[in-house]
Amino acid sequence: MERYAKNFVRASLVYFFLAALLGMGMIVYPSWVDDYLQIHVHFMLIGWMSMMIFGVGYHIIPRFQGHAIIPRAWANFHLLIASVGLMAMGVAWWAGQGAPSGPWLWTLAIGGLLNFVGFMIFAVIMYRGLIPVKHD
Repeated sequence: MERYAKNFVRASLVYFFLAALLGMGMIVYPSWVDDYLQIHVHFMLIGWMSMMIFGVGYHIIPRFQGHAIIPRAWANFHLLIASVGLMAMGVAWWAGQGAPSGPWLWTLAIGGLLNFVGFMIFAVIMYRGLIPVKHD
């Protein structure tokens, strides 16, 4: 497994741990739900699930059609912007106490945009990986 794919899986496990820890905190302190539910949900969906899908997808999907190599720089860039974007969203919700406004709303929007760009990078790489290779 290539390093970029492993790094997505590693990041996925970190976000899974953080989301589970936050979930447990919300069980112990129900007053946290209003402030931290969005962070918990996004760490689970974008952090854990999506990052795992990205890592496994980068490893498996291109190989189905004979494209074992994907652009490493783009995959590494994807990991960077997805992580920065998700952390920016988490900070915005935390600082905005669950309802960001002003600069925190902009931080949330930029974080969401970075994640969207990461999703598009993944989609393009995966689409490219599904194009059959002509073997001579």
